[in-house]
Amino acid sequence: MDSVGIAGAYVAMTQAQTGQALQAKMMKMVAQQDAGLVALLQEGAENLQSVQGAPAPGLGTQIDLTA
Repeated sequence: MDSVGIAGAYVAMTQAQTGQALQAKMMKMVAQQDAGLVALLQEGAENLQSVQGAPAPGLGTQIDLTA
């Protein structure tokens, strides 16, 4: 194998390693974003349950039925 072939193989190997490192970094970023979205949805569901719970004391106890 001549020096050009060795250099070409080295460049290809370096590019592959760089590509794999970028893919791993992007996968970690996507996982972090997904975790943030799940936390946001859970918080929203908890808030919705608290809002849909029993009304506050005194709320809705005096309804005008004459109208």
